[in-house]
Amino acid sequence: MFLLVAVLNSDAHVRKVLEGFTAIDVGGATVIDSRGMGQMLAADIPIVANIARLLGGSPVQESSKMIFSVISSVDTLERAKKIVLGAVGDMTQKGVGIMFVVPVTEAWGLIKPETPPPVGA
Repeated sequence: MFLLVAVLNSDAHVRKVLEGFTAIDVGGATVIDSRGMGQMLAADIPIVANIARLLGGSPVQESSKMIFSVISSVDTLERAKKIVLGAVGDMTQKGVGIMFVVPVTEAWGLIKPETPPPVGA
């Protein structure tokens, strides 16, 4: 099993990801509001945001969303990663977000395990 975590800075991207997860039978995902270090510093120390803009940086996002989902199979994990990358476009661009995967050795309370795709699909 794996924990897929994606922190995205666009609500539109989050919606695309969740719709895509539904299409591949991911049993569930949780979305929480989050704030990154830059977001916190800009809110607490407005001069940080102004300096970043002066140096050519992008404006600091007000908030982001963190999606996390426990996924049981490698095949579903690969499809889920493609959905995230397809929704956001180029994740190497600053300010888009991050995604990472962590192995899960045990989990309780999952809705249902993913069903494997039909043979030949």
